Amino acid sequence: MAFILRFPKPQSFLHLMSLRTATEIITLLFLVNKVTGLYGILAIFTGYELNPLQLSHYIYSLVILSLVGWLAPSIKRKDQPLQNVALAWVYVIDTVVNCAYTALFSAGWFVVLAQSLSNTSPIGPGDVSDTPGAGTIEDTAGFTNPATNVTRVEVLAQPRPGLVPGQTAIAFGHSYGASALGAAIFQSDSMASLTILGLLWLMRTYFCIVYMSFARSVLRAYIARTSTAYSQSDDPTIAENPFRADREEGAGWKGKLGRFMLRFPTKRYWLGRDESEGEWARATSGKFESGKGTGLKLKVPGSGVGERERRARSGTGPPPAPVSKGKA
Repeated sequence: MAFILRFPKPQSFLHLMSLRTATEIITLLFLVNKVTGLYGILAIFTGYELNPLQLSHYIYSLVILSLVGWLAPSIKRKDQPLQNVALAWVYVIDTVVNCAYTALFSAGWFVVLAQSLSNTSPIGPGDVSDTPGAGTIEDTAGFTNPATNVTRVEVLAQPRPGLVPGQTAIAFGHSYGASALGAAIFQSDSMASLTILGLLWLMRTYFCIVYMSFARSVLRAYIARTSTAYSQSDDPTIAENPFRADREEGAGWKGKLGRFMLRFPTKRYWLGRDESEGEWARATSGKFESGKGTGLKLKVPGSGVGERERRARSGTGPPPAPVSKGKA
């Protein structure tokens, strides 16, 4: 039996709030997070030096801030499926890009920390590691450029010649003999940081799923209002793509962008008929082949019998009125 991986489609945010409310809150947090890019650029004018990795991250944050600020008002609009789908993809792409930046900065931190603990590759005063972001770490960490690169000090005391009460002492510096990188990663503080970082990225992944689900609901509601039939000849369970080239929404670069975005994760995720969404399927097909299961009660004039006549035929009606007999 083939294993089919279905992309999650939550209908609410942890059963606590609607997808729309959750998307608005996540977008607000998203904008606040990207404002840090503005402060990073302003830091240049104060004389603070940024390495190329940091500068690229701040510029990228400003671009995403502008893009999200332009797309965010579409959350309250039901007639803008393209903007909502684009906003969801911007959040997903930003999640991937930030994961890469976080991995680079984290790797730089642990490598510099390992070098400070290692005896084989010490970082002396004025030396800078080739690791991305190492220069900033060197300036702010406070312990990677010590005057003497040691991890502990042993004092050996012996009697001083000619003086019985006096002694001379010699200090020897020792460094870690085991793997410095492993010692840097698996120390208690580092493990706690990695655990918190992992939990935050799990939360970010769930936010991506919420974003995608909300954009999907907006798109399918738009299809239900504007489409009249399933037009996919190869699969009748796929709804009409609102960004088709022969439709007004599919003209120009917006239509190409819309058709491209609906390819991932799958076209069925965006346009496929779900068994749990019968109302949406009936609305998009525009057909009521059978009244069974629709929940609709139609009253057709001139058909059927009245309640009084039905009860009279079944014998459950009221008894007939007594007939008075005339006098002979």
